[in-house]
Amino acid sequence: MSRGLLWLALADLGQAWLRSGLAVLAIAAAILAVAFFAGQIKLHQGEVLASYEAAGAATFVVQLTGVADDEIDALADSVGTMGDVRSAEAPYIGIKRNIAVDTSFLVFRNERQQEYLGARTSVLGVDRNFDFARDYYVDFHEINPQAPQMVLGMPLLVTTGEARPPSPQEVLVPSGVADYVGVPPGAEAIVEFVYSGPGEPIIQRFDGLRLIGTFDMAGPDQGRFEPFWRYNAKGQDVLTVRAEAARIGRTSLPIVVNGELFRDFLSFVARELTRRGSPAALLPERDQLVVRASSIGNVPRAEAAVERLLRDRGLDREGDEQRGRSFCLRLPGRNNFRSALQEQEKVGSGGAFFVALLLMLLAIGAAGLQVQVVLSRWRDYGILQAVGFTPGQVLLYYGLQFALVLGSGIAIAAIVSVPMSSISETSLIVAAGLAVLTACFASLPVLLWPVWRSPAEVLRDAA
Repeated sequence: MSRGLLWLALADLGQAWLRSGLAVLAIAAAILAVAFFAGQIKLHQGEVLASYEAAGAATFVVQLTGVADDEIDALADSVGTMGDVRSAEAPYIGIKRNIAVDTSFLVFRNERQQEYLGARTSVLGVDRNFDFARDYYVDFHEINPQAPQMVLGMPLLVTTGEARPPSPQEVLVPSGVADYVGVPPGAEAIVEFVYSGPGEPIIQRFDGLRLIGTFDMAGPDQGRFEPFWRYNAKGQDVLTVRAEAARIGRTSLPIVVNGELFRDFLSFVARELTRRGSPAALLPERDQLVVRASSIGNVPRAEAAVERLLRDRGLDREGDEQRGRSFCLRLPGRNNFRSALQEQEKVGSGGAFFVALLLMLLAIGAAGLQVQVVLSRWRDYGILQAVGFTPGQVLLYYGLQFALVLGSGIAIAAIVSVPMSSISETSLIVAAGLAVLTACFASLPVLLWPVWRSPAEVLRDAA
């Protein structure tokens, strides 16, 4: 009987081939559209996470208190070997230590004199694994107590030269400084570290550092430096002129030097403070670990692993007011993993809305098609039941027609999707499954409608 019903359903579809063909094409188009949108949602979610991760959203900052400088290096090495951590850096940030630098370049010389142009900025000491775009963070509350308690990531975007951490004899400077002086990569720079703590400033000069690149900083102090002109006669600095109008105070715009150069200056400052009879403890300690998780989704696990490690090393977790040997985990004020996941969720919600809208249109179309079929074959329902067909067989007969149309639409969608790289096999299977469920739920009440009534009532209505 089932085989006979199948042949009867095929013959009936053949007679109404135009309507059936249009229904098949409409279902195939709907499946392809759902599959395309589903693939695009996943693609855009991946792009959102990738853009956030490139901007540092997988990074968090560990603020440390009461930890010696060499112990911080050991902690960074231990954290960097964890499974959910990609890297851990402990840069030297001059703005936190009352340390600035005067970077100057020779612009004119003769037998009797030399003239230099330069700029005063902050300074950043880095090691070989430092990521310019993702590893520079400053808590402006430590500089200005009126500022909110928040670490701000400031990408350093290399514009010319080499995008790598410098060696001890190399330096990178902001592009604004290089443009002001008029020097390209390869020029020799003079870098003077200046510690402006209690008492007279402590200055150490490093000559002949090769400029290997320039960068732009994305942050509130972008392009904010203090220019100066220096006159040198017979090898001696005679005059340095700084424009009063250009006095900027402290700035987070740095030059980038090797961490070894920074450590050399710190040792020099400690010796000088000791010679003056001042405690070397006046020099602020390095207090920051910049930890980058292996992915945005792994940030919570990486935070938990870092917290366990620090507790095992005898550090207590504190809030904003840290004391003793303690630490505090901070997320960047912008581009953190929570913002990334929220943006990904927005993309998913928007895409899901359009997919739901497509499925709703498919449901309306499937239900409308079945209503048209039922109304055009209303008398046939009564005749089939009158000649001995049970309601179940009638339902099976028209259900087979619907299944054949739906199956043909899925087959055409599968064939058409083969050359389309934007539709994956997984998204097509999901789309086909959603289309089947939607169409079945929409069409089932319409199919049941005529078999709920007796054959006499159906024939009476059709008369």
